[in-house]
Amino acid sequence: SKTTVTARILYIMYGALTVAEMIALLCCDMPLFDSVTTAFATAGTGGFSVMNESIAAYNSLAVEIVVAVFMLLFGINFNLFYLILIKQFKRAIKSEELWTYLGIIAVAIGVITLNIAPLAESFGAALRQAGFQVVSVITTTGFVTADFNSWPMISQLILVTLMFVGACGGSTGGGLKVGRIIILFKACVRELKRALNPRRV
Repeated sequence: SKTTVTARILYIMYGALTVAEMIALLCCDMPLFDSVTTAFATAGTGGFSVMNESIAAYNSLAVEIVVAVFMLLFGINFNLFYLILIKQFKRAIKSEELWTYLGIIAVAIGVITLNIAPLAESFGAALRQAGFQVVSVITTTGFVTADFNSWPMISQLILVTLMFVGACGGSTGGGLKVGRIIILFKACVRELKRALNPRRV
């Protein structure tokens, strides 16, 4: 059936992304066992690491970038990957949920970077820490590269909010899902307009 074929394609894409991350981590000089377990933990957005200090233990910018990119990808609705696979690029790019997801991440990274910059060694270090933690938290993966308990309250509040928001619907990430947040926001705006103009047609 069509459902079975679609499910098989989604599983293949899931597997392909996992293998791609494993290879990328091997290229970053991560040991084979660590690469395999980290790739599986990223794919399932579970965040289980073989190191007590999580990804921070590797002290590698390359590793952090690879893991962050794949956390971001696994937080995207897999239906969009399917649309790209069948060459329906316009439908995939026009996804409101995707752009909201990326927008939330960009804004959160910007605010947290500025907020923790005075505490970091440099602006680049602040951006590196903020970028990884925002992606890890919003996708509910849970990998860490910094002790965000020592960050200012504003940054901690943003991270807690991101935990509730979560990733996109149809992804491996948890949370309320960005799609539901969009619907909730639109419903609130609609009710507010109704309250302000009850007789408006």
